[in-house]
Amino acid sequence: MLALPNPSSRFVRAAAAERADLSRHRERLEGERDRLLAELRRLDEALASADQRLSVLGQLIDGRACDGSDTHTQPATEMTEKPETVPDNEVGRHVLRGPAIRTAAVRVLISQPEHIEAIHYRRWYELMLAAGYSVAGKEPLAVFLTQVTRSPVVRKTTKPGMYEVDRQAPLRIRQRLERLHGELRELTVAAAPAIDLASVRARRHELDLAISQQEKALEEALRVLHRDDGDGAEIKASGAR
Repeated sequence: MLALPNPSSRFVRAAAAERADLSRHRERLEGERDRLLAELRRLDEALASADQRLSVLGQLIDGRACDGSDTHTQPATEMTEKPETVPDNEVGRHVLRGPAIRTAAVRVLISQPEHIEAIHYRRWYELMLAAGYSVAGKEPLAVFLTQVTRSPVVRKTTKPGMYEVDRQAPLRIRQRLERLHGELRELTVAAAPAIDLASVRARRHELDLAISQQEKALEEALRVLHRDDGDGAEIKASGAR
């Protein structure tokens, strides 16, 4: 077998310079890719927010239709101005804002004497008022519905405007967390030089965000279901290993 001649010093210098230029170009491409991925994530979040608002508005409209009201003969502003709206300064009521709304809503529902499988959000809101709470905002019912649909232990049923408390939510969230942690471990082990490191970094960032969201959801689920048994901390600890 014939041996190949050694490359000249000039050729080696030229190849080294070319490799340095190509490495810099690749770094620029990686930076552009990361920027585009971040922009895509921002757009996904904006789309999710728009979908959530559309869902809430649709449910409010469907709820009015289910009540037998004529949605075609009333201005849109009248649809959210209900006589059940409670002023923020009403004496004797505890005014709720933000996540506190969904926490109180779940606890009010699960504390009812009779076991409620599913409930219409309007009836649920009435139970909140009967329990001595009111919701801050110009459109309390819409604010209430928005917060309730964000709860990790509340899910929509197949009937319009009907919701139920998922008492198995902590178990489901733990299972999702375990899958996410497993994928993260596999991704870290598989990060060999031949793999596209930019893709690995982007996916790792996505997994970190998803794990953080699920951990927060688990903490809230355990808290509102009165199951603060330390499982949330245990999940965090297992993910840190």
